[in-house]
Amino acid sequence: MDKLCIRSYIKTRLLLGLNAIQIYDELVTAYGPDVVSYRAVARWVQRFSTEQQSLEDNPRSGRPVTVITQQNIDSVKDLVNDDPHISIDYIAMILDISHGSVHTILKQHLGLRKITSRWVPHALTEQQKQRRVEICTENLRKFENGSWRLCDIVTGDETWIYHRKIKAKEQCKVWVRKDESPATEVRRQQYEKKTMFIISFMSTGPLVVNELPSGMSIDAVYYRDECLKKLISKLRKKRPLSLTKGIKLHHDNARPHMNNIIFDHVQQHKMQIMVHPPYSPDLALCDFWLFGYLKRNLDTYPDSTSLATALTKELNSIPVYEYQKTFQKWIQRMKLCIEHRGDYFEHLIYNVLLPSNDHLDEIYYRIYMTCRKWIRSSSFSVTKSIMSSGQNSGPKSKDFSPLEQLHSVP
Repeated sequence: MDKLCIRSYIKTRLLLGLNAIQIYDELVTAYGPDVVSYRAVARWVQRFSTEQQSLEDNPRSGRPVTVITQQNIDSVKDLVNDDPHISIDYIAMILDISHGSVHTILKQHLGLRKITSRWVPHALTEQQKQRRVEICTENLRKFENGSWRLCDIVTGDETWIYHRKIKAKEQCKVWVRKDESPATEVRRQQYEKKTMFIISFMSTGPLVVNELPSGMSIDAVYYRDECLKKLISKLRKKRPLSLTKGIKLHHDNARPHMNNIIFDHVQQHKMQIMVHPPYSPDLALCDFWLFGYLKRNLDTYPDSTSLATALTKELNSIPVYEYQKTFQKWIQRMKLCIEHRGDYFEHLIYNVLLPSNDHLDEIYYRIYMTCRKWIRSSSFSVTKSIMSSGQNSGPKSKDFSPLEQLHSVP
């Protein structure tokens, strides 16, 4: 109930000869005990009995509550337009209003929020953005029409991994007493021990892990002899029927990858190299998922041998559905690239792609296994029978559902 109505009722009943207790009992009977307290009724009865006849509160000293005026809103807007980096405290000092009032104007009246600039891999030109759109469009078209399948994609790249793991700043926080000093963490040194690994994987899991010997660098010959040949041998064992036929290699545009030595070797084994847009780590599966995942989960190791062992163990411990889900995210990223006209989109990624918490991962895994079981138990071949003779002429064509195209294993 409005407080002015309550005060008006108190004043009227007082003029009719009722005291504070009687008026309070009537209000409680009509509206319940929470509408007004007895102390408030008694206070207004006393004020109406003396000089106070107005229903409004007495004027109060101090700053008026109407500092959020249109004039102040316009002043804050002008200050922000002149200097987007300006702080709330500085605006409050200039306009002589409180920090909270400035915050309310910025948030509620101007609809602003202060965020840091985001890092991007490269300042893309319009031509490079257009190229990203063209490549993503062509790749998606091939996946959608069935000429490409995710189970035929092999991706890989190189990465340096330090032997000593440095925790994130938030992970280094500890509770200490007032007289205790916090623990220290040594910064990354310029010549700290690290090892380069060349890792390749597909939607069914990891394939080959190559450790680059100390003092060597990767060139086209090394990449062919030590990486591609091992990869091809692994694929032949993994796919005894189709071997390397139909395999599409997806890697970035580093010099060892884009060389005639590599092109000839790939063509010789009936494989194909997918086109990857330049300056696009956001579209490379190793960059946007695998390497970050490994570096977060690996610990500190004294030498490259123990590091390589732990790396291989970590790769093999990743569930198959995580690899499957990452390839699905790759498809989603190509769609996002097209939607954003080739510009970088990772600042919007968490509102669009699949969540990654443990509960939803388990749900995704169960859905995937159910669909996979259904695919294997169902027949997708369409046969034509000669109705007149009652004999089966055998399968004439074979159509695969989009789900089988994405998840089937050769």
